[in-house]
Amino acid sequence: MAHGSTPPDSGGRMGDAEEDRLLASLVRSVADYAIFVLDVDGCIQTWNAGAERLKGYRREDIVGQHFSVFYPKEDVEAGKPDWELAVAAADGAFEVEGWRIRNDGTRFWADVVITAIRSVDGDLIGFGKVTRDLTDRKRGDDALRESEERFALLVSSVADYAIFLLRPDGTVTTWNLGAEQLKGYRPDEIIGRHFSTFYTDEDRRDGVPDAGLATALDTGRWRNEGWRVRKDGTRFWAEVVITSLHGPDGTHRGFAKVTRDLTDRKRAESALRGVLDREREAANRLRELDRLKTDFIAVVAHDLRGPVGVAQSLLQIGVEDWDAMTDPELRDLVERARHRLETLGSFVDDLFDAARLETGDLQISTEVVDVRALVDQVVADASVTDPARRIDVDGTEEITAFGDPQRTWQILSNLVSNALKFSPPDAAVQVRLRKGDETVAVDVVDGGPGVPDEQRELLFGRFARLPTSATTPGAGLGLFIARSLAEAQGGRLELADPSPGGGATFTLTLPATGPA
Repeated sequence: MAHGSTPPDSGGRMGDAEEDRLLASLVRSVADYAIFVLDVDGCIQTWNAGAERLKGYRREDIVGQHFSVFYPKEDVEAGKPDWELAVAAADGAFEVEGWRIRNDGTRFWADVVITAIRSVDGDLIGFGKVTRDLTDRKRGDDALRESEERFALLVSSVADYAIFLLRPDGTVTTWNLGAEQLKGYRPDEIIGRHFSTFYTDEDRRDGVPDAGLATALDTGRWRNEGWRVRKDGTRFWAEVVITSLHGPDGTHRGFAKVTRDLTDRKRAESALRGVLDREREAANRLRELDRLKTDFIAVVAHDLRGPVGVAQSLLQIGVEDWDAMTDPELRDLVERARHRLETLGSFVDDLFDAARLETGDLQISTEVVDVRALVDQVVADASVTDPARRIDVDGTEEITAFGDPQRTWQILSNLVSNALKFSPPDAAVQVRLRKGDETVAVDVVDGGPGVPDEQRELLFGRFARLPTSATTPGAGLGLFIARSLAEAQGGRLELADPSPGGGATFTLTLPATGPA
């Protein structure tokens, strides 16, 4: 034992004095948070590395000064520093966000926690103050708010679509220019009334408005075409989409309703004669919708990347302090948030890949691929995520193919992940490697219920979600992307014929050699 140290107690833990010294040393060395102590009057008594880095003062320049030096002039004149100490003394702690001032005069957006420090007798002896720099998050929040304001302005000015919001009971709460032009009501005439006002007497008797809201609440979305009624009593043929809106905590907030006037199209369709003409029109609509969907995917994926990155950075602060996080509810919240961010990040990556595949922008390399090594890597990754699951690999020799290593890993990872997802917890997933004269094949076999014949090819479509996968996360793009990546490398991805015992076998085939 080093000379002068406090011996551990009989239970094996270090003494209180040594523990206090270690804690003080930790606080002094923390660089990401400004942590310091104030006396009862608010004068600074201690100063750590994080405080010097964040606020720009050296210890000898700031200790002894009043902590109001960090506040903007208008806050000081309003008495906020002293008021915050009073609240902390009365309630035990005080937390606030606001602008603070560095030594060089620049401002930063800070999250501040002030905690009252009391003696064993309960007397107030000072305050602990922890400050964190949230300037980047503040800028992100401001940018998001500006984006939302611009979006709201855009919606309000759209003239070709009636776009408005409903309360959970179906009462109209907003009204845009398109709604006024399409339905004939001014905002003051319709806001506060039930949206069934736009439906025919027959539809109201049949309960169509309430059924639409119920379907949207149950499935997330309800689409319908039918006759609707304007203020002047005339009818128009409308395409209606009602989307259920939920808050971050899952609470149902209401509905968004988009209505488009399709009266001209309805009249044209009524006048059309002949199956060929109808099919040609439908094909043209589908091509346009497909193009719009591809553009929409690219835009959504791009716009989601920024918020996901910001959220992951903020979440990392909680993850780095995981061992110090003793509140079980907070630990559970952080863990669930991390899991959802990982799912959302994977979803955004899939959206990007789908958009690049459809536009031809996805780059594929051509080189020798160590298939066996990639299989081992995928199995190791899966074992880390779910160590209780068993994955059996058949084939120990080195097997190489010709293609893109990263994209081949992506295909194999998707197949193994799906196999684990649809297999019972006690069932093993099998991975078999086979080498032919011209091709290399990898079979991934799960122990799930299998795939019905009528749904086999649907698996490889964009946004494919079979009834058996309705409760699993994902956008239904995985197998579409995997097959496209296999074909881009000169290979194939197929679902084998069902076996008598159930389960599904997906086979990836790649060229054994490069192009001549």
